[in-house]
Parts: sequence; C-alpha cells; structure tokens
Amino acid sequence: MKKILFAVILVGAFILASCGTLEQIGIGGGGVEEELSLQEIQPEPTEAVLAEGAFYREEFENDINQDWGLKVIAGLEKQLIWDQNNDRLRLQTLGPNDVNFLFMNKRNTYEDVIVQANVENLGQLDNAFSLVCRANENGWYEFRISSEGYYELLRFDQFKYDEGENAYTNFLGKRVGSTNINYGLDTNTFSLSCEENLIIPFINGEQPYYEKRPLAIEDDTFREGAIGFGFAGYGAALDAAYNWVEAVRP
Repeated sequence: MKKILFAVILVGAFILASCGTLEQIGIGGGGVEEELSLQEIQPEPTEAVLAEGAFYREEFENDINQDWGLKVIAGLEKQLIWDQNNDRLRLQTLGPNDVNFLFMNKRNTYEDVIVQANVENLGQLDNAFSLVCRANENGWYEFRISSEGYYELLRFDQFKYDEGENAYTNFLGKRVGSTNINYGLDTNTFSLSCEENLIIPFINGEQPYYEKRPLAIEDDTFREGAIGFGFAGYGAALDAAYNWVEAVRP
C-alpha cells in the first residue's frame, strides 16, 4: 500500500514539473512570470458610440471668448449687449442702426459639416438668427431665420465688403416665409448643411420647400472654413438667446 501511494506522488510531481506549473507560479505575490498574450476586443456599436457624430458642441457653460471671436458686419459693437447665464448666451441689441453681429469659431475648420442651433426670442420679432459654415478670409455661407416667420439663404463675399459694396448674395432673391418656423417667443432649432457643393437649410428638422421643391443650392465658392452663429436686427432694440450651437457630420 505504501509503495502504491509513493508511486502516485511521484507521478503527480512529474506531471506538475513537466507542465512548468511550479516554475511559473510565484509565491508571496511574485505573480505570473510569462507575459500573457491578450486579444484586443472591439466593442460592438452602441447608441453612445453612434452618437459621437458631433464634431463640436457649445452649451455656453464656459467663457465664450475661449472659442469664439466677434465679427461686426453692420452697426456698432457698443450696440451689442451679451451675457452668459443659465447655460445660454443672451444677446440684446440697441437701436437706432441696423446691426449684424457674428460669432466665428476660432478653434476648428471643416469641409463637410452641418451647423445647427437652438434659439429663443425674448423680445420684438423683427430679428434674424444666423448660422454660418465654411467661413474663411474670402467669405462664407449663411442661413437666417426670423421670429416673424421668414428665412434667407445667403453667400457673403469678403472682397465686396472690403470695397464697400453689398457683400451678400441672396440665393433666393428675397426673404421667404415658412410655416416651419415657430412664430413669436417660441424656440426654434435650425441647421445649415454644407456638404460637397450642396448648401441645404433645415428648420425644426424639416427641409423647406421653395417653388415646390426641397430647397438645396449648388455652389462651390467656398470649400472649407469655420462655423459661426449670429444675430441681426433692423433698427429696433432686440432681445434673444442661443441655448446651444453644434457642428455635426453630414
């Protein structure tokens, strides 16, 4: 019986030694000496991953001067009063001059991008909220909506502006009314898509129709540049707010 037990112990010791187990396992916290080969696991797409289509989002929690610079197109800078409060940017303008103020992003430039914003009117209706894409030293594309229910789709030419000429080309030739715009003191979300040579506006998730067709302008004047947003008025004292602005992938 003792011989059988002794033989079993010898066989077990031989098996452990041949497997290297006694050499690999440290004692007293030494750990495993051999480096493990790990296969990288790629996560499956989830809603959180798919939501990373945003290039940039501004919620006005931090000082706006960090990422944005003011460009005065019309009026005087002292006619603009702004403050950040409750995670929004409030903009007030003083008369009597017509004003057009734009905030241009200093951090990023894009080729194909959708810039969009949520805005809120707090005063008179004769205003215009603006979104800008592909802004560079030569100009940009601009989409405006008014709390009175109108919109404009524009191209700005910096050379004309420097020469004292009218720098804006209105692709539609006029301000156009749209029932997609929430009238008065309601909020609106509007967007400007610049993808390849197509310039397309959206109002509260809807592409407006113009002359019985979805509105889309083909233009290749500007191919890359910054995003921007702004506020314009026509002589009156105005009051409004931007709740957020973002740039997302088309």
